[in-house]
Parts: sequence; structure tokens; C-alpha cells
Amino acid sequence: MTLKTLTSAAIEFRQYRPNDYDSYATFCINNFGKNAYQISRSYLEWLYDDPSKSFAIALNESKVVGIEHNFKAPVLINGEYIIATVLHDLMVDESHRGAVGFRLMQDSLKSDDYLVLPGSVGRLSRVYGRLGSKKFESFWYRKFQFPKNIFRRISEKRFSRYKKNAIQKNLLLGHSREIDGSFLTKALKKFDKVDWFSSYFKWRFTNKNAPLTFYVTDDAGENSVLFIIGKRGLIPYARIFYVHYESELILKKIMLFIERITSKLGIPIILYSSFECPPLEELRYKVYAKLPVSYVYSKAKTEEFTPTVPSFCSDIGFDGLNVLQDA
Repeated sequence: MTLKTLTSAAIEFRQYRPNDYDSYATFCINNFGKNAYQISRSYLEWLYDDPSKSFAIALNESKVVGIEHNFKAPVLINGEYIIATVLHDLMVDESHRGAVGFRLMQDSLKSDDYLVLPGSVGRLSRVYGRLGSKKFESFWYRKFQFPKNIFRRISEKRFSRYKKNAIQKNLLLGHSREIDGSFLTKALKKFDKVDWFSSYFKWRFTNKNAPLTFYVTDDAGENSVLFIIGKRGLIPYARIFYVHYESELILKKIMLFIERITSKLGIPIILYSSFECPPLEELRYKVYAKLPVSYVYSKAKTEEFTPTVPSFCSDIGFDGLNVLQDA
């Protein structure tokens, strides 16, 4: 993203610099919460692993009052892959909302030919719609379950036991930091041989600072689910965010297995946030009361196009924490 330093009504708009971190962290604590993943230095180092990359901020007297993050990802436009900019975490201090947020958004929408605008709600969603963005399907559900333990970090011994449980059910359980290659060749088999995703997957999943992602798949890699484990305050949750299946029967088995092991881990909530498909009705997930809406914006506003965005080509799943003791 190219963003010139501009000043309007005492608000400075420019790109983030490393010496802005303390003010940025305070902003994140005030707007996302003191345990928000956005605060972490390692998160920023991962998101902007190339020193030439940065993100938009708004400042009032050197204090950060607004931000919008971004990254690049491959998406399908009319059946052909292109690299688009994904915008996320547009947030402004309550005392500056309105013009500042609109300015950050307006500048960001000029940054690329196509932009993915995932999971927006309320006023922001309505603004994106009025700007002529193309809405695409996204599915937002949750399910409460009874946790069978108190949540704590997962030991290698405990995770190995769950992996053996998966094998007994003709499934594979693993995570993105394992070095056996199964994460890409099995869980992401559909995309593993697509050149567009080669460097993206290295950054998105296997970078040392990337959010830890778990997978459950069948041995053929024809049915796969990705999920993360995060925390909101003191409450742990699992978030399912990518689903690919050829068999509803196998998908049901995978989903029930995820419910079973997360319950044993002490997790009371499963969130389902996917661009691929809704959860199977028989699993009884409940739709969100306030549904986020996802869009792709084209700079050529009169263009007709059909977008397809894999869930992992958005910021869904960025809230994954390293809950393994040895990873």
C-alpha cells in the first residue's frame, strides 16, 4: 500500500513506523482489549515480514487514533487467480470516528485493483455496500459445548494421544508447525500444487510468527477442516475457518472429532467462520445474531465480476494462539 503523509484538521494520516509501537499498543488495548493478538510485536513482524510493508494509521498530536491493517493474498476473479489486497482491523478511537475512519478506508481502497473486505458489520458493512463492492457468501455460526477439563497449554504427550485417537478413526490431526509436510499435502491438498499459493502458504502458515493452525483431514486429503484456538479474555474458544469436503459423512466425522477433542481440552465455545460452506444442519450450530458481511471491491467500479475467496485468504484465523508447550 502506498500512502502519502497527509494532514487534515489536526489529524495526520501516514504509514506506521516502528517507533509508533508504544502508541499503537495503547490504541489496541483501548479498542481491542488488553489481550488482543493485534498488540503483539511478533504479530506485526509476521504480518509485515518485509521491511517495505506497513499499514495505515491516523494520529492526533503523535497519538495513534486509527488504524487499518492489510496484506496480499491470491483470490479468484472470474475463475482466474490474481493477487488482491486484504483490508482488516479498520478501527478508530470513539472520539474520532466518522471522518477519520472514512478517510482511512478511502485511502486504502485506492491501493489495489481488487480488495477483499472480510467480515464487516454495522455501519462499515453498509458503507462498503454503497461503494459498489461485490458481496460474497460467508458463514458465521457458533456452538456451545460442555468442557471436560480446565483449559491449559497442551503438552506434546497429550497432543500425541489425540493424534493417535484420530488415526483410530481413519483421520489425521496435526498443526502448521509440524515438519512432515502433511499440513500442505493433506489438509491443503486442493491448493498445494497451485503455484499462486506456494509463497503465500509459507508466510500464512509456516512462518515462525504465524498464528498456530490445527487441521483434521482424512488420509486422502479430500476432506479437511482448519481451526485455531484463541482466547477472549479468560475464555478459550476454537474457531473453524476453512472447510473442504467431498463426503458429508466424513465431514461430519471430522467435525464431531474436533468437538470431542476441544471439549477435552477445556474449550466451551466453537466458532464457525468460513467462506466455503455452512456447517451441517444436523450438528446444530447457531447462526450469529449480527451477521458479518464480506465483500470484494474493484477499483473499476463498473466491472462485473465473480469473486471466490478461500477463508485462509482473509484475516479469519489470525487470532490463533500458540497453545502447545513445545511448538
